Amino acid sequence: MIKKNRIKLKGFWAILALFLLSGTPLYSQQQLIKITGQVVDESGEALVGVSVRVKNQRTGTVTDTDGNYRLQASPSSTLIFSYIGYINQEVAVNPSGIMNITMAGEQQLNEVVVVGYGSMKKKDVTGGLSVVGKEQLEMVSTNNLMDRLVGQVAGFSITTTNAAPGQDQTLLIRGENSLSASNSPLIVLDGIPYSGSLTDLDPNNIENLTVLKDASAVAIYGSRGSNGVILIQTKRGMEGKPQVAYRAQLGMAEPMQRIDVMGPEEYIKLQQDIGRLREGYTGELLDPVSGNIISLTERENYIKGITHDWQDYIFRKALTTDHQLSISGGTEKTKYMAAAAYLSQEGVVYNSKLTRYNLSTNIDQTFNDWLTTGIGVQFVQREDGGVTPNIEHAIKQSPYGKYKDDAGNYVYEPMEYSLITNPMLNVNADQDRTNRNFFLSAYANIRLPIEGLSFRSNYGYNYRSNFTGTYYGRNTFIGREQAGQVGGSARISNGHTTNYTWENLLKYEREINNHRFDATALFSIQENKSISAAQSGDGFVTDNTSYYMMNTAERNITMSSGLSETAMLSYMFRLNYAYKGKYMATLTGRSDGASVFGVNNKYAFFPSAALAWHMGEEHFIKDNLDWVSMLKLRASYGANGNQAITAYRTLDRLYSNVKYIWGDGGTAVNTAYLAGDGVGNPNLKWETTYTANIGLDFQLFNNRLGGTINLYRSKTKDLLMMRTVPIMNGYNRIWDNVGETRNKGIEIALNSVNIEKKDFQWSSNVNFSLNRDKIVELRGDHLDDIANNWFIDKPLRVFYDYNMVGIWQAGDTYSFTDANGKEREIQTGAEPGSARLEDVDGNGYIDANDRKIIGSKMPSFTGSIGNRINYKNFYFSCLINGVFGVWRDDNLANFGSWTFGITNYVHGANYWTPENPTAGIVSPGYTNSFGHGYYKKVSYVEIKNMTFGYRIGQKTARKVGLNAIDVNVSVNNLHTFSNIRQVLNYDNSWMASFPTARSYMLGLNLTF
Repeated sequence: MIKKNRIKLKGFWAILALFLLSGTPLYSQQQLIKITGQVVDESGEALVGVSVRVKNQRTGTVTDTDGNYRLQASPSSTLIFSYIGYINQEVAVNPSGIMNITMAGEQQLNEVVVVGYGSMKKKDVTGGLSVVGKEQLEMVSTNNLMDRLVGQVAGFSITTTNAAPGQDQTLLIRGENSLSASNSPLIVLDGIPYSGSLTDLDPNNIENLTVLKDASAVAIYGSRGSNGVILIQTKRGMEGKPQVAYRAQLGMAEPMQRIDVMGPEEYIKLQQDIGRLREGYTGELLDPVSGNIISLTERENYIKGITHDWQDYIFRKALTTDHQLSISGGTEKTKYMAAAAYLSQEGVVYNSKLTRYNLSTNIDQTFNDWLTTGIGVQFVQREDGGVTPNIEHAIKQSPYGKYKDDAGNYVYEPMEYSLITNPMLNVNADQDRTNRNFFLSAYANIRLPIEGLSFRSNYGYNYRSNFTGTYYGRNTFIGREQAGQVGGSARISNGHTTNYTWENLLKYEREINNHRFDATALFSIQENKSISAAQSGDGFVTDNTSYYMMNTAERNITMSSGLSETAMLSYMFRLNYAYKGKYMATLTGRSDGASVFGVNNKYAFFPSAALAWHMGEEHFIKDNLDWVSMLKLRASYGANGNQAITAYRTLDRLYSNVKYIWGDGGTAVNTAYLAGDGVGNPNLKWETTYTANIGLDFQLFNNRLGGTINLYRSKTKDLLMMRTVPIMNGYNRIWDNVGETRNKGIEIALNSVNIEKKDFQWSSNVNFSLNRDKIVELRGDHLDDIANNWFIDKPLRVFYDYNMVGIWQAGDTYSFTDANGKEREIQTGAEPGSARLEDVDGNGYIDANDRKIIGSKMPSFTGSIGNRINYKNFYFSCLINGVFGVWRDDNLANFGSWTFGITNYVHGANYWTPENPTAGIVSPGYTNSFGHGYYKKVSYVEIKNMTFGYRIGQKTARKVGLNAIDVNVSVNNLHTFSNIRQVLNYDNSWMASFPTARSYMLGLNLTF
């Protein structure tokens, strides 16, 4: 399957090469013969999409899904067989008319990859990038594109802090550069910058992705590329008869794990321990019925023996159905692809859901030998409304709490405790969320009359709208009837965002003897416009009108609206040069102007340079080390900017959300005032990242082992951040360019062909990345910013707090005599069972100076391994991803946060009591007067996906009128191994976040 997928991936480029090379005159008429045959690779695998043409003629064809071809040619002619990634072959026509061909060598070396504003052979790339092909995208069977990339690219971090359906992930390439501005990479979809949600994209419609990392690779995108770039290519049509494909998935999901809380008996024991150690209860006061350890409501259920597992109410088994129907094909002049998809996904939390409709089409039209145009359109409608339960309240709820009253209504306070209410309080609310996304990309490619010179114009348009309507009726807590007030509460909001991009490129390519030139010049403009409006109100005569009659609200009526417009103007020049195919250089310069900056610094220039040396082509390696297929050394250095701040930061901003009433019975009037953070800074300028990268690309043992190693170091200066200034200025905060950060790291990506036989293939890929970040300077005064937990020479995101080093025990020394002979406490309020805090400064007692940096919130390193196995028509794949050494809140150890003194706790928790002094968790009676947290260094390894499938033979498929049938089963998020267990989502430090779903999928792929 892997090889066939690769074949399909490359087939489009082979056909494109055929069209570009086919502009020669028709040959003189001779007696033609019929020629047939099959094209296979060195292992005997059929190659699909191989270009077969008659030399010096226009006649040509491509191989079908079995590698077969058929055409007519004269007996004296020569056929040229070409395929991206393989060595071209020229073979004289066999008079018998039967010509079976085996294509050989250099598949990895000559693979064509997409780079900024073009494509090139992978071996000629000078910058740092990673390519994710179709075979890697299909290793994971989820319907979220970024889920399929987790662990697939070294240095690319994908964090799913909210695992609810339809939620975007946090994306980072080589760590964080900025403290306050955005660290998200630029997304380019079919050559056009894309600002929409990645959850809108159908993964089955994606051909490949390229992740650009170093300064040289991203420099062509200038300011927008400072955090890296992700190039996404959708599927396009190929020459050939129409091919219809149907993909379907049916799945069931459940929470990968639950929080294992205390059962009824263990819960009562906990409440007794809390009562005696915190409240001093003894005797009957500790009795569940006659005492005070549980509420009256709980006591009622305790007597009746009624208990609840609250997680049963909020979690569920969820169904997913996913369908895609596509058609593709084309002629020599016209190629097309169209697809329609429907996804219905239930979330594993009650009321969560996602419904997505996708329509997409791509058309490429060649008018003549100098003009080619294309257009792509995508329309997405996504619906994901529904008020979900409060997960924290379900986890912490008493097993004896009351779920519903006699009338079937949810009891607001099952434990008679207002901080932990019924998790289902508002699930009966009406809520609709609808997002629509229309994306258009178009191009015109013009071959100019000067050899090697061409012009291309790209146009992109993206319109997105979103609507949320919510109504809390009288059967919800928010919308309940209250004394003297009518019930019902409604709010609606909507937004409209329009982006358009127009890019014009002039490209010149020439090869003169041993010299190859490739020059690209760009002029680009981009505009963004966002409009928003919202209103809310309380008190409606009836619930039947939901949120559709906002004008009937009785009280608390609010309205708001907003507008934001930004624009960018850019110029770019890039020069690629190669000598003898061994020595390569890339020079890039880009000038960007952005409206978000003031008149003094709207424009900035970002240069970069890269060099590459094919060491493996030198005689001292080529003639002596025949096991080296390719060895390339790369080096680059350059600057990229970041303008990812909201609009109007350079302008003074008035606020008017306060009304005044002048005199008794006066009319409320609007006001306008300059807030403490409303002063603009006309000198605000680009945040700039300077990156140096050294890379080594290699292919060894006849391409059986290959990979890339990158070492990088980046410095980001002129950080865009809010600066505190003396209030005597009339304001106390202002956006400014201050501070500097640094990142350095290593990335290793390896791929291997472990076994390659006719009936059995096994390949693997391994990724490893390590990044170290730190703050070099903040505001120029060499002082830390403790309020924001920013410390010079320390990581960007850290925990800064008191450090718990143990538990106070009976018999410990709790006080000391100071230099003045005065007795004082070592730790205020400490008693047996309290957290023992570290005396950082060594002065003998605990105060605010004993806080310290506990650790970084970013992992020490990450790694992944993927395996793909094919045996005849069977295939198997497995992807494992690991995150190591990341500091997280230890929610289990934070007794007070868990129980609030009366709520439930984790099963088997080893907490301190006088009878259990060696415990690792503080006493239930501990009062945290210092307000400190609890932290733990966490590592976890996830089995992201396992897939097993069978591809039914073509002979069998054709008996039922199909070209191919593929059936597979898979499981996503099978299990996570970790040194912590009591969490629902390992990417989120909060134990009550939306849980990661384990899904079991059945897939069916049909090709007609």
